[in-house]
Amino acid sequence: MKIPSNLKEREDFYLDLANKCEVSKQERMGDYSSLRSYFLFGAGPEESPAVFNKIYSHIDQLSSFLYSAETTRFNFSLGSAVDEVQHRYVPAMTQLIHDEWNNSNADQVFSTALVWALVYNSTFIKLIPYKHSITPYMVDPGSIGVLREDVPYTDRQQCITMNYNITKADLYARLKGHPRRDDIMGRVQAAQFVGQQIPEGVDRIIMSQTNPTLYGTVNLDLYGYNRMKARIAEDTIEMTEMYVWNDETEDYQVVTKASPDVLIFDRPNEEMFLKGELPFIQICPNPQYDYYWGQSEVSKLIYLQQMRNRRMTEVLDLLSKQVNPPTALTGFTGILDEKNFALNRAGGVLSSDMPNAKAERLAPQIPQDLYAQFKEIDAMFEEASGISSILSGRGEQGVRSAGHASQLARTGSSRAKKRAMVVEDSLEKMATLYAKLLQAYDPTVLKDIEGQKFLPAQFTKDYVVKVDAHSNSPIFMEDLRSLAFNLFKAQAIDKESLLDLLDPPMKQLLKDRLKKTEAKQPAPSGGAPKPKKAE
Repeated sequence: MKIPSNLKEREDFYLDLANKCEVSKQERMGDYSSLRSYFLFGAGPEESPAVFNKIYSHIDQLSSFLYSAETTRFNFSLGSAVDEVQHRYVPAMTQLIHDEWNNSNADQVFSTALVWALVYNSTFIKLIPYKHSITPYMVDPGSIGVLREDVPYTDRQQCITMNYNITKADLYARLKGHPRRDDIMGRVQAAQFVGQQIPEGVDRIIMSQTNPTLYGTVNLDLYGYNRMKARIAEDTIEMTEMYVWNDETEDYQVVTKASPDVLIFDRPNEEMFLKGELPFIQICPNPQYDYYWGQSEVSKLIYLQQMRNRRMTEVLDLLSKQVNPPTALTGFTGILDEKNFALNRAGGVLSSDMPNAKAERLAPQIPQDLYAQFKEIDAMFEEASGISSILSGRGEQGVRSAGHASQLARTGSSRAKKRAMVVEDSLEKMATLYAKLLQAYDPTVLKDIEGQKFLPAQFTKDYVVKVDAHSNSPIFMEDLRSLAFNLFKAQAIDKESLLDLLDPPMKQLLKDRLKKTEAKQPAPSGGAPKPKKAE
């Protein structure tokens, strides 16, 4: 984009872009609120929680197939024109990125972001370099806005915004050294986050007075459980951080705006992050070619959960009638409620002067296949996300051996593997940014395979960090183990490489013991010693 040089035109240009990026924000936040409620409670925002929330357990299982924080490993893929000398630095750089990845809790942040990406349609991870380290933050999609929602991939967006809230005291501290600090603090507007105090059902009744006809039902039991919504008593300021591509500098221009429309910072991205790179990594397990945000996994399961809820309500109603069945009193006079109370009380007595009087219990019959439909609905859940029965750990008819079961698991996991490969792309993008940030901000002195010292900045920039052997998904791990042992049996790799591929517990200790054991063994001679002759 061509950014105006005139200050007034530049400010109007930024404010117009911010409004265009947030055109669908309110609509999407309403959808995300409904999806969040179904994921956490198995019911809509105005409904009571489901007796059994199948969506939560299903998403939890699906995310475990797509990403495993424990087994994920990375490796550098160097460009074809890279000098051979750079290959000596790869082991040290790989260990450096693993250490920073684990120390910054990036594995847990990515795992959480993946779960909520399945719930919504996308989530984002923002990387912030600070004091020779990297801090990852998860950002929900309701806080992000893009200029072109019909264009997928974040790198193709010319403008992207992120909204967040900050306390007034924190903003004052961050403006230290700013020439217009007092003027900005006088113009910003702080507001307290106050949750909706009136229950939604009561609010619907009050607001319906403008229309005398009341539609739908009202659920007044809205305070019986925790909705897991954060409450903030401190006054906060709504902030907007906008990244605009600048054609002149070939870099993003980072603009920070406070409510209401107070521009605070306007600086190149190179001063804050990396030139030409956005600090956001989008996680979208179900991408769509003409919709930037992708598809939600929970939205596919809502109708199945509603069907399960209705069936569960019917079953519980039937069982309650079986335990306490309706009563038919024939030929009785007087107050029937008292007679019914006597029938339902231990030791109760009921009598009548009428000769044809009788009391009859109308208990319903319980069908034998009462819970059969639940199994069918659960099978629909698995079919919707591509999780077969054998992947879930349940047996399959006709399985004759462990090898047969393993073959069925590999064949039946094709849909989950395809989804895991999509997640792997986001993981590799995040790991590559980690490596570039370490090169730019980390002064740690490393040693190559020959013991020579070097800095991360001396490493080539022509590389991509890849997930080693698809280790992000446990579906691929059994194939990797079989491949590792086959390579070792064929003597294509040594024992140390086998440990690297298997990644067992205490791997470094095992490698040290292996080196000591091999050092103690005598060198092989040309031939076996001849036996001495007996005297």
